[in-house]
Amino acid sequence: MSYNNFRYLVVAKNWFFFHSVKSFKLTDIKIVNLRKPRTNKIIKILRSMGSFHPKRLNYLLMALTLTIPSNILAAEDPALDQYFVANAAYNRKLYPVAVTQFQTFLQKHSNHPKADLARRGLALSQYALKQYDKAMPEFAALLAKPGLDKTIDKERLIMLQGQCMLFSAKKDEARNLFIAQLNNLKNPKFKTAALAAICDISFGKSEWDKVLEWTNKLSASKPSPDQAARGLYQQGYAFYQTDKTSEATVSLSKVAQLQTVPEWKTRAAFLLGECHTLLKEFDKAEPAYAAALPGMKGNDALECQYRLGFTRFLLSKFEPATLDFEAYLKEAKPDAEGKPAPHVEESRFYIARSFLEREDYNQANQKFSQISGGKSLIAAKANLWWARVFSRQNQFQRSTQILVDAIKRFPNSPIIDDIEFDYANALISLKSPDWKLASDALSHVERRGKFGQMPEVIAQRSTCLHKLKDYNNSLRLADSFIARFKDHSLLGDSRYMKAENLFLLNRSDESAKAYTEFIKAHKDHTSVPAAQLRIAQVHHLAKRWAEALKSAQPLLAKKPEGKLFAQLSFLVGDCYFRQDKWKESIKPFEDFINERVQINEKQQYKVTAGPNLDTALIQVAVAYDRIEDKAKALGHLRTLANHYPGTTPHLPLALTEQGRLSFQTEDLKTARSALERFINEDKANKDPFRAGAQQQRPRVMYYLGWVNATEEKHVQAADYFSQVPRNHPLASDAALQQGIALINAENFEIASKHFPQMLNQFREHEKLSLVVYYSGLSASKQKDWNNAANYFKRVTDNYPKSEFADQALYEWAWAERARKRDKEAVVLYEKLLATHPKSQLIVKVQSELAELNLDSGAQEKVIAQLTSTLKGMKDDNLKEPIRIQLASAHFKKADYEIAAGMFEKLIVEYPESKLLASMLFQAGEARFKLKETVTARDHFAASAKLSGIDATLAETVIMRLGETQSLTGQHNEASQTYRNFLNRYKESKWIRNAQFGLAYALENNNNPQGAISEYQKLLSDPKIIDLWTVRSRFQTGECFFNMQNYEKAIAEFVNVEINFKKYPSWQAKSVLEIGRVLLAQDKREEAIQRFKDVINKYSKEKAAIVARQYLDELRTN
Repeated sequence: MSYNNFRYLVVAKNWFFFHSVKSFKLTDIKIVNLRKPRTNKIIKILRSMGSFHPKRLNYLLMALTLTIPSNILAAEDPALDQYFVANAAYNRKLYPVAVTQFQTFLQKHSNHPKADLARRGLALSQYALKQYDKAMPEFAALLAKPGLDKTIDKERLIMLQGQCMLFSAKKDEARNLFIAQLNNLKNPKFKTAALAAICDISFGKSEWDKVLEWTNKLSASKPSPDQAARGLYQQGYAFYQTDKTSEATVSLSKVAQLQTVPEWKTRAAFLLGECHTLLKEFDKAEPAYAAALPGMKGNDALECQYRLGFTRFLLSKFEPATLDFEAYLKEAKPDAEGKPAPHVEESRFYIARSFLEREDYNQANQKFSQISGGKSLIAAKANLWWARVFSRQNQFQRSTQILVDAIKRFPNSPIIDDIEFDYANALISLKSPDWKLASDALSHVERRGKFGQMPEVIAQRSTCLHKLKDYNNSLRLADSFIARFKDHSLLGDSRYMKAENLFLLNRSDESAKAYTEFIKAHKDHTSVPAAQLRIAQVHHLAKRWAEALKSAQPLLAKKPEGKLFAQLSFLVGDCYFRQDKWKESIKPFEDFINERVQINEKQQYKVTAGPNLDTALIQVAVAYDRIEDKAKALGHLRTLANHYPGTTPHLPLALTEQGRLSFQTEDLKTARSALERFINEDKANKDPFRAGAQQQRPRVMYYLGWVNATEEKHVQAADYFSQVPRNHPLASDAALQQGIALINAENFEIASKHFPQMLNQFREHEKLSLVVYYSGLSASKQKDWNNAANYFKRVTDNYPKSEFADQALYEWAWAERARKRDKEAVVLYEKLLATHPKSQLIVKVQSELAELNLDSGAQEKVIAQLTSTLKGMKDDNLKEPIRIQLASAHFKKADYEIAAGMFEKLIVEYPESKLLASMLFQAGEARFKLKETVTARDHFAASAKLSGIDATLAETVIMRLGETQSLTGQHNEASQTYRNFLNRYKESKWIRNAQFGLAYALENNNNPQGAISEYQKLLSDPKIIDLWTVRSRFQTGECFFNMQNYEKAIAEFVNVEINFKKYPSWQAKSVLEIGRVLLAQDKREEAIQRFKDVINKYSKEKAAIVARQYLDELRTN
């Protein structure tokens, strides 16, 4: 139904507020004033009326009707008789009589005081008789008369005159009257009614600008809800007709908020839905149509139902849409001539489409097949969408069958281009695409030149020709697309296709330029990765590594998929690698390798060989080595050397690096295996190994030398080191290691010749200090003390910071001692202590220094000498180690008080000493020996808090701390210390001591249950029986005793007595404790017997003494 018809339908139902007056009783002002109570009631009724509904206006105009007795004034004026007769006839609805009487009265008494009232009566009577053409002159005369009777309401006359004009089809005159008299209408109700009438007339005449003008004024006049609703509808419709759809929605949406009759809400909601539809605001159109539907009937309801379904379909609310279409089909009946309702085919079509969009392909297939057999446009559309049912399921073969049939059946259909376009797409999407047929179909569409998706046609045909390797024609179409469709979404596709065609036509420079332009113009295009790859490949082949990365790196970050990108991660890794950017190269290399190498949990390898895999493996290994991650480097070398299928030119380097890195990570077995495999492969002298072997051979010899040296196969080591050519970069160190191997092989004679030769051959040796040192060492081994001393002096003088400087001093001192020059040796020892306080030789030097000054074993003399040495020393830094040695000497002599004092003084004077932790520990040990447990505990605690403490020392310190905390009653602290120990030193020889200490601390901290749990850990392994086993069992009994669980306590003590015969003292204590438990249970006689058992069986144990004391006390009591 068109909206113009809808508008006229509304008008036909009488939008105007005027209806015939059924009755109107006349009176004069005097009578009215005498009847004020009734007049006020009528005014109240008027105020209570919410709107000027047509019938309500009639009632309003007749509201002042009064029945007036005629005999009140007739006696005073005989002319009034006829007036009152006329008035009585009107009040009795005898309008013809009233007309005659009023006319006679006016003819006889035209100047009578009641003439105005009589003329009004005449006009009202004629109005009642629908004699509007006669009533209008009378109303006009009254309105034009100056000095009109004051009892006559002129505003009502205006309204009645306007009504007469409307009933007489003089709508323009009525509108003009209302407009002219609008300012004279003071009564808000009349004024609003007049405005509504102006709106109605303008609306009926389709004068939309005037409708908009007057509905605005109507809205401002505070109309009733019904008037407001009518005005808003008219306003919305006017906006709609003037293409101001958004403004229409504003007006129409207000109707729903009013308390008005349902009819206006229904009409406004329907039109609101249409407006939102035009604005494509389907989410707002849906509730509007839904609101309108309940109030509509017949064809209007059917139209609304269809539109609601279609709107919901557009909103992808396919299930409710289906219900709407089905409801439409149920009610839609053919007309009298048998013609189907207008939307039957469309409804069936959209039901099928809804099933498709809901992915109910079976139902969609069934529904489309049912409507695809006709010849209509809907049938053609059904075939098109029926094929899409299968395309969406990737069943493109079936889709092509439907579409090729549709092409034959609908060659002239308006949607033939759509059908052939879909047909081409289906052919392209087949597992084996038919590019030729697809290209032909697209060419048909292109020739017709009417298809709305012509850019897509050209772009896809260019692709088809490209796939057919017709690059020139594909390029032609791509150029055509670029020239014709500069703003199309597929412009990027065509630009990329152009670049690809140029690339495949070997027009490299042009293609690179085209790819670059494509990327700049279409940064978000899906083919940008492919274009970046192409550009990167061009730069990579030209060895422009940085330029290649500019394209390849952003691409790699997006992780593109497909065969085209198979080498991308390698390309990126290789570019970084070539620039020595080792860390950056690793990730892309790893990604490349992981796609081709799989290693399962059983370390079984599955390697898929392919281009650049072997290169990636060797390069990533090198990169890992450069960043000091040797384990990962070895992993990749292992893959290449041991699991790579086929041959690779990288095997010589892989084996060499595998050997080197395995050696450096102390995997000597693997190192030897790799390096010796190299030798065997080298002997075979086959390509491609032969080509790379020569460069790696010296390195193999060098590292085999190291492997043998590490395995203490020094003769073989010296041999391999000797095979490194003297002009090789490793020659100088190989010569050094050869000499060291000779020394370790105790071939001092050759070594003593080898090192001096090195001093002549490698004058700039980077480790010249070592060469000099070993020259001295080899001389000393030959007891050539003079030369040895000279070499060691050379090291000391020339290389004081050498890693062997302390060793050189030490060996020099021994050379001096060998030459009976003890004083010189002492000076050298003291110099070593002063210049190398962190040397591992410190203790040995101190000891040997003391030996030089004291008789061996004479502790007191050693103490005296050290004391004397200290007095003569000025360098405070040199005093510390001597003072520590002196304090230690006192400790060994059991002078614990002196030792403790010395260590405590050292602690105060050297708070930053590297040996502070050791000094604190030894001070604690001395106090512990003196049974000064609290002080000892504090020293141990201070030592334990220091950072960087030696692990072995820390283990001892923490153990001692726990013991002294427990001995001094700090049981809570002791439990924490023992837990710390157990967590840190799980393999300690004191682990069971600490476990017992923890349990004992918990027991003494009133936590017997926790203690039992910890004691049980010492009892869990029945194979281990030691003192801690016995004590844990005994203390478990004590815990149960304290918990008054006497039976379990006795069981534990009995266990100790019968199972640990090697520990009689604890057996005796257990029997004693059984007696004590029995006493606690008031079992006096049984307790006495247990005490006697202690005395009889364990008379030599201390427990027997305690048992006698219990027996004596029991006898006394």
